[in-house]
Amino acid sequence: MQFDRRQMDKLLSMDDESFKELTRAIAEAAGANKFKTEAMLNNPELLKSRISQLSEQEAQSLIDAARREKSEEIMNML
Repeated sequence: MQFDRRQMDKLLSMDDESFKELTRAIAEAAGANKFKTEAMLNNPELLKSRISQLSEQEAQSLIDAARREKSEEIMNML
């Protein structure tokens, strides 16, 4: 499954609490450090701003950096 602009727009339009919950789940599925994840989520607007600057290819590369089975899990969350 490929990440596209529609999925990015959906992610960026979420209210802050929903965005945080989804981001935590994605980060956990990708094996990210919980402390770093929480630090980033202290400012969801900044994180959304950074995500909005990614190209579709860059976003897909980040998703693909997770192991293949986790990539599908992440895409299904979106």
